[in-house]
Amino acid sequence: MSQRFSHTNYPISALVEQIDTGELSLPDLQRPFVWDRSKVRDLFDSLYQGFPAGYFLFWSTPAPVDSHKVATSEGVSKGLKMIVDGQQRLTSLYAVMKGRKVITADNDEQLIRIAFNPFTESFAVTDASRERDPEWLTDISNIWNYEGGEWAFTNSFIKALEEKGNHKESLDLVGKNLSKLSALKNYQFSALELSQDLEIDEVAEVFVRINSKGVDLNSADFILTLMSVHCKEARNQIEDFCRAAKKPSTNDSSPFNHFIQPSPDQLIRVAVGLGLKRGVLQNAYQILRGRDPKTKETSETIREEQFQKLLAAQKHVLGLTDWHDYMVAVKRAGYRGKSMLTSANNFLYCYLFFLMGRHEFGVGRSELRESIARWFFMASLTGRYTGSPETILESDLRRFTEADSPESFIEIVDSIIDTQLTKDFWQVNLPDHLDSSAAWSPYLFAYYASLNLLEAKALFSKMKINDLFDPGTLQPKNPVERHHLYPKAYLSSLGITGTWRTNQIANFAFVEWSENIAISDKKPDEYFPFYFDQFSEKEKEQFRFWHALPIDWEKMEYSEFLQARRSLIANVIKQGFDHLRSGGKQENTQTTGQSSSNVSDLLRQMETQCVEFKKSARASLENDAPEGVINEGIIKTVSAFLNSSGGTLAIGITDDGDILGLQPDLNFKNQDIDSYQNWLTTLLMTKIDQGIVGALVRVRFESVGPEVVCLVDVKAAKTPTYANTVKGEGCFYVRVNNTTRMLKGADIQTYIGQHWK
Repeated sequence: MSQRFSHTNYPISALVEQIDTGELSLPDLQRPFVWDRSKVRDLFDSLYQGFPAGYFLFWSTPAPVDSHKVATSEGVSKGLKMIVDGQQRLTSLYAVMKGRKVITADNDEQLIRIAFNPFTESFAVTDASRERDPEWLTDISNIWNYEGGEWAFTNSFIKALEEKGNHKESLDLVGKNLSKLSALKNYQFSALELSQDLEIDEVAEVFVRINSKGVDLNSADFILTLMSVHCKEARNQIEDFCRAAKKPSTNDSSPFNHFIQPSPDQLIRVAVGLGLKRGVLQNAYQILRGRDPKTKETSETIREEQFQKLLAAQKHVLGLTDWHDYMVAVKRAGYRGKSMLTSANNFLYCYLFFLMGRHEFGVGRSELRESIARWFFMASLTGRYTGSPETILESDLRRFTEADSPESFIEIVDSIIDTQLTKDFWQVNLPDHLDSSAAWSPYLFAYYASLNLLEAKALFSKMKINDLFDPGTLQPKNPVERHHLYPKAYLSSLGITGTWRTNQIANFAFVEWSENIAISDKKPDEYFPFYFDQFSEKEKEQFRFWHALPIDWEKMEYSEFLQARRSLIANVIKQGFDHLRSGGKQENTQTTGQSSSNVSDLLRQMETQCVEFKKSARASLENDAPEGVINEGIIKTVSAFLNSSGGTLAIGITDDGDILGLQPDLNFKNQDIDSYQNWLTTLLMTKIDQGIVGALVRVRFESVGPEVVCLVDVKAAKTPTYANTVKGEGCFYVRVNNTTRMLKGADIQTYIGQHWK
């Protein structure tokens, strides 16, 4: 068999020159520059000492293939030779020797600065201490890029040292070592050059076979490679999406969110599952090559057909409306952010089925959100896609392809859920799984999600856990913290030590940080009655249920307490799921809920004594009104509902019932839904009353077509409530028919006497 590669030696200077001219370029077979700067330092140290530093694998391409430049080189790619293996090494050499910035995985440009001490012949990553030390050359790039040349740079460096009083003997050593450093440009690298008659998928296979130190290409990488050749625009779109998901947008809508920053290979898995109905990517790769499963031969026709399916699916995967609607479904399941996710696969594969329900079976928006919320809760709780994800996914895909209507799709969702969440799971398996100290546990996060679903309040607090926890806000102190019910110091006094025993899941409860600090290491039977007895019997009953507290738990033996509480936590998780499954319509016996109208219901009523529409809460949509003026309308309405019969305020809807959505408000301060909810809650608590708002006001969101509307549900207060507005402190507002009115003086007393008699 004829040899399909050649062997060539190149000095570094020649490789750098070929990059600048575009003769040597980088194919989309690998990722951006990911080396740590210490590895770049070690590379130059090895070169300086004359050690072998690896080799390069090039491909002489027969025709232009999608590629991009190494670092920020000035050359325009001619597509003659492409780097298949050794990208990180060659990028390091080029960037340092030319003093050019590298392009990172986040699409940022950064300069690599490596320092060299010609006295000790040592290399280091440049830092502040070396910047101040005259014996260090703080950026070795200077020796190859000095305006007067390398010799002139060496003389200049030595002269500066001489002025500092260095002896001639040491300066001679400096000159010798700087010359040795300069000569690194002549270091010879070996390169294997693959024949131009190799196809790009064969090149990818060669990469995997010979690469022992780099990152092996998996099936997702193969598919991305094929996309580079056959549909490079689609490959660019998926990479652009992933980059945009890492940073909040300052103006336009973007895929940024508080759950996940997906990688291209993760989204490819979703697109392959949706378009090709394959969970095992190796099988999908063979299909996309155009390989006929029967004849084992490749066909351009098959390849084209399968790529069209993949591209159509990718269009849905990258659709921002679907992407963010899915986030709403996840939040509907009680999950608030990345900190509650234990598996990216669970998150993304559930997104796949969300897209399938919407685009293949036409499931209605509300029905789809509810069914996928249930599916996500089940998948997260059971770790459905964490063991053998591809096998399970392929099985689920086969099952869902049996659906032939929106109704049958939802039936399959619920039937699979029923096979997983059985009576034995709730009563036996789940309590057993909770016998753990893992801080990153799907069972623990399902408990958190259930507390959110049940609108539970933090222990010893009037505030809902859901309101206190905001993944979009960075604060010096978390408003809600995990508290050891049996403090560690107290357990230690009993001879109970070790993280596994003291940090059991069943030994934690959510409290506000101030109470957590105050409780400190007090004994349970000392602190618990003090805080607990401050609440009514009804509130105590709710706390016991939400926080799974056995009767007289503070007097139990620790092991007995843990065992009893695990069963109670499992019951709370089940109650949370049952609440989700019923659409929030059924109330458990320990908690009370609040019925909520959807946007359609509100639009049928239009503005009434219990319904009010506002275009925005902070962004001026006309007349350039100040934010504070716009805020006033929200504060007055909520205060009026509290003092009347309650009601719902819809933000993002005009007085005439036109849906504007929240985007103007979100753009006003570059917020997402989570941070907007936190801002609005804080506004109401600050201007009205923290306890009243925490107990009687609920902020939620509903998607209507491409828009999202904010709904503020307000229960009637049992006592008069006052608001602080521009008209003064302690203003009293009421709802009269479909208007909000401010009362003063004797009118307030008359109203109070009649309304609360």
